[in-house]
Amino acid sequence: MVNGLQLLDLLRETENKMLHLHRAIDRVSSEPDFKESVSVLTVVVRDYQLQLDKMKQALGKIEIGGQQQQQQQQQGHNTEIH
Repeated sequence: MVNGLQLLDLLRETENKMLHLHRAIDRVSSEPDFKESVSVLTVVVRDYQLQLDKMKQALGKIEIGGQQQQQQQQQGHNTEIH
């Protein structure tokens, strides 16, 4: 199981890879000899974007779970005081 910090690291790594791919696509997109390469790189970028979206959703769920746990702990403290 991946924890939140590991997921955040994977997210950053994937975003970094996408940045490099975008730069590569921009450099070769005007070259007719690289038309096929640009198509392949575009598909790869889409795959990375899907991975990013999944990781962001998973990270959001982890944060929500942490917030729920904090709220439950606070409610428990409030009931103990009353």
